Amino acid sequence: MPVNPVLSSAKTVRLTPRFSPMSNSQVQALRIACYLMVAAIVLWLAHELKTVIISFILALMLAAAMTPVAEAWERKRIARPVTITVIYVAVALLYLFLGIALFPAIREQGKTLMANLPNDIENLARWYDHVLAFAGDKAALVTFSPADSKEFAMKAFGRTIDMTTGIFGLVLNSVLVLFLAGYFVINAKNLWKEIFRWIPGDMHERMSSLIEPLQDRLGGYVRGQILVASAVAIFFVACLSLLHVNYALTLGAVAGLLNIVPYIGSFAAACFAILVAFNQNPLLGLLVMILFAVEQWIESNFMVPILLGRQVEMHALAVLVAMIVGATLAGIAGAIVAIPIVSIAIYLGEEFYVKKIAPPPLGVVGMVVGDNAEKQEKNETSAGATEVSEIAGAQVS
Repeated sequence: MPVNPVLSSAKTVRLTPRFSPMSNSQVQALRIACYLMVAAIVLWLAHELKTVIISFILALMLAAAMTPVAEAWERKRIARPVTITVIYVAVALLYLFLGIALFPAIREQGKTLMANLPNDIENLARWYDHVLAFAGDKAALVTFSPADSKEFAMKAFGRTIDMTTGIFGLVLNSVLVLFLAGYFVINAKNLWKEIFRWIPGDMHERMSSLIEPLQDRLGGYVRGQILVASAVAIFFVACLSLLHVNYALTLGAVAGLLNIVPYIGSFAAACFAILVAFNQNPLLGLLVMILFAVEQWIESNFMVPILLGRQVEMHALAVLVAMIVGATLAGIAGAIVAIPIVSIAIYLGEEFYVKKIAPPPLGVVGMVVGDNAEKQEKNETSAGATEVSEIAGAQVS
């Protein structure tokens, strides 16, 4: 039967696609645009849920610090809920004991400090005027505005409280962190089982090898920071007492309590100590300034690298940069969680990227070269033996 050319051409037109397929460059551009859109949405959600995310990270850090104790006691047939309860009660009793022991002296010194603070500030301003008069034409080099410093202090304080909705929100966040940390430790095995259900089977071994190092870095930060804060407090109490600076016990306690964020506690204590010392004696104030510089050098070169840096395997400069970035993005809480986050990021980068592109160590290269040379020598020997046997077989035949 003859085919109508008009119908044939019509069918051909209907079968022709209306849109031409995208080129590889267009597909790549569309994929990048989708990635950027997803990243923007994730960043927006992270900013809106900042408080929840920081509380979650803090809970993970506390859980990682308590897990070794829970595992050790579990081997002695002590249940994990009992371990967590004992740890929380022991810490509460420790703070209660310290409060009972130190509160009378700290209260007395604190009341006197706050009562004398306006006079101390006024005396400091008067001393500053004398410095300007002495500087003469170069006074611009040391010009300082008390109003600017007050505004800066208020902004810093406001940024610290901004992550919560007041004291009530801070208390709720603290309870949430403690609850989550205990829950993570008690139900760790079940949680890991649920997480591994979503991971392909061929990656289970690889993921399992990452758990312990990540746990060590999170928990190590908590343990290391407690040691650093204690060392800073002891240093200031001892040195300020030797210099006979008033309120040495209060200033040392402030340094230890605030130094949960590296460098912050010692800086705050030094500001108060310098103010108090200058009102006792200008020379004593200069000595306290020198003491603060020495303490910063000791903290940066010994306390943080040894007590904290080794726990999270980070250089002291990296610790400082991470803390500043975290404080800028999320206040004091951001400074606390920034260091373990950066430490984990460095570790994952080394595991999944650096080890893949880095050349093997020299010893490994030598072993590989030696093995290859030995294999080549064996192959040449076997090839020579095969050739000799073939020649001998040909002669026999």
